[in-house]
Order: sequence, then structure tokens, then C-alpha cells
Amino acid sequence: MGKKLALGLFAGALGAGLYAAYQKLDEAKKDQLKRDARQKADEFRDRAVDYAFYANDAVSDLKDVIRDEMENTKGTVNDAKAQFADKAKSFNSSQPDDDVEDDQDDIVVDAKDAFQNTDIPSSKDDLDPKPEKDDNPENEIPITDNSDDNQ
Repeated sequence: MGKKLALGLFAGALGAGLYAAYQKLDEAKKDQLKRDARQKADEFRDRAVDYAFYANDAVSDLKDVIRDEMENTKGTVNDAKAQFADKAKSFNSSQPDDDVEDDQDDIVVDAKDAFQNTDIPSSKDDLDPKPEKDDNPENEIPITDNSDDNQ
């Protein structure tokens, strides 16, 4: 609070001193001082108006750039969409329907059908008392012990 009071008193004393100094000036110097102050105020106002126009132009240019980029992006997306649609149409038209059906014929869904004509024994063969395969001992693999423990 004391600082504010001191600052207020200083500003008041400074203002009073400037007013007293102004009153002691002769009329020619007073007119010159008024002209200089008016000229500085006019220059300041002109500069402020110029900066306002500069800011308005910059915002307008930025809007134009953003609009152009958005249109460019839309065009790029539309081109990509058209290319994708063309590729999808050409992909569908390039494959005849007969090939699709032939590819589906090769797919094996049932495991019994897949292993029907192989030599893999089934679980039914283990339970059958009369297997269809011959029990010739010549077809068996001899088991030999090649370890050195028996010597």
C-alpha cells in the first residue's frame, strides 16, 4: 500500500511539474509542442492502421492457402478413390468365374476323404482281428542292438 501511495504522489508531482513548465513556455513554443504532439499521434495512428491492414492481409492469405490445400487434398483423395475403384473393377473382371470354381474343387474339407487312399493305418485297423495287410516277417524291420554293453 505504501508503494502505491508513493507512486501516486510521484506521478502527481511529475504531472504538476510538467504543467507548470508548459505554462511558462511562450505561445510559439506551445504551438510548436502541440503540432509535434499532433504529428506524432497522426504517425502512430497511420502506423496502427497499416499494421491492421497487414494483419488482415496475412489472415486472408492464410485462409487462401488453407482453402487451396484442402482442395488439393480432396482432389488427391478422390484420385486415390477412383484408382482403387478401377483396380477393384479390373480385379473382378480379370478373373473368370470358371477358375474360381476350379480352385474351390481342390479344397479338402473332410479329413476322412483326405487320408482315404494313403498307407496311413487307421484306428479301425488296430481293432480289426483280421488285418488286410499281410503279416509277412520279411516286411518287418529287424531290431538290432549295436551297443557295446553285451560284449
